[in-house]
Amino acid sequence: MPDLKRKDLEYEGWADAGAIPLLAGLHSTVSNRLAKGIRTLNLERYAYVFQQDQPATEVHVILRGWIKLSRVDEGGNETIVHVAGPGEVLGHDGLLLNRPHQLSGETVSRARTLIVDGKALLDLMLRDPILAVRIAASLAEHTQRITRHIEQLKRLDALQRTAQFLLGLCFDGPGPCSFSLPFEKAVIAGWLGMKPASFSRALAYLREFGVTVDRDTISVLDRVQLQALVQNDPRTPGLS
Repeated sequence: MPDLKRKDLEYEGWADAGAIPLLAGLHSTVSNRLAKGIRTLNLERYAYVFQQDQPATEVHVILRGWIKLSRVDEGGNETIVHVAGPGEVLGHDGLLLNRPHQLSGETVSRARTLIVDGKALLDLMLRDPILAVRIAASLAEHTQRITRHIEQLKRLDALQRTAQFLLGLCFDGPGPCSFSLPFEKAVIAGWLGMKPASFSRALAYLREFGVTVDRDTISVLDRVQLQALVQNDPRTPGLS
């Protein structure tokens, strides 16, 4: 599962946006031109950043919060492909390919994004090879992140996926940890490839491995035991 411990990026406008790895250290001429096509946006939960099949005209850098990437089929069934967090870049795949968005991006928490005008970005990529390489690297990283997630969906059973998700929310360092779930359980379940009821059963079963649940607050009492569960095959029936 992805690293969910990433800190929010508290940037206010272009003056601080230069601290974002994607944009840091660019030539001043490029920075000044790009600044004209940048704005920030504060979003409430359940707001669409972009929608499936719409033209890709902007790139979004998440500064704060979480955005669900999903696709809805002709029958109205939603598949959650990824939940993106602070520092991730969205929308550049469709922009570079000159194709509509293949997925919808919807906030699952309050969020703040940095929006970069697509046309301005493409023009500047032709002028600055450093920016072009960074955009390509960001896209490759995004692809690798989703590939790892798919591999884990195939390799781990539902209990292990839940355990690994919880470990990803623990702060660095040894010892017990407690935290609140970053977004609602139905989204977590969909991201982990299971039904909400299966996710709830997995949480209940993990009490045997030192996990306590109080509504949306989770406590992990023994990380070593939980990590051992992820690395082995518990073969627990009825959860997937």
